Amino acid sequence: MSFKINFDEKKVEGGFSIVKEGKYEVTIVTAELKVWNDNQYSIGFDVEIRSDIEQEHQGAKVLYNSIYLTTSNPEFAESTERKRNAFFKACGYSGQQEIDVEKAIHEIVGKSVLAYVKHEVKGDKTYPRVKFVAPSNVAPAQNTNVSLTIGDEDLPF
Repeated sequence: MSFKINFDEKKVEGGFSIVKEGKYEVTIVTAELKVWNDNQYSIGFDVEIRSDIEQEHQGAKVLYNSIYLTTSNPEFAESTERKRNAFFKACGYSGQQEIDVEKAIHEIVGKSVLAYVKHEVKGDKTYPRVKFVAPSNVAPAQNTNVSLTIGDEDLPF
């Protein structure tokens, strides 16, 4: 079987563009605990720019972000703790508490946060990265899934 289509590269508009630096309302779509050097911990997470509110780059994903939970360098300990606490506050944690990180990585998926995106250059390529998160300025997206019950009388057979 043969199937043909017409192709015209002149009709390609815009193409893909890198997410611009700035603040975006996002949803955390994946999260995983990462361990390196046997005692250093971070959370790797991906976000998607929310499409339910008006903003640039709706639906775009910003991948391979990290929030460091620990550091072996005393010079960065205060900054690491501040960023870690800001991250968990943005994800809805409050007060003072001990957080089970393995449980938390499952709880934060689906959370809406305000992400500060900056560009990171590696070699000759530029990538958008979430450098900081804060609590969202808008209500979380509402689940519009309606429960539907189908009985035998609804089936044609």
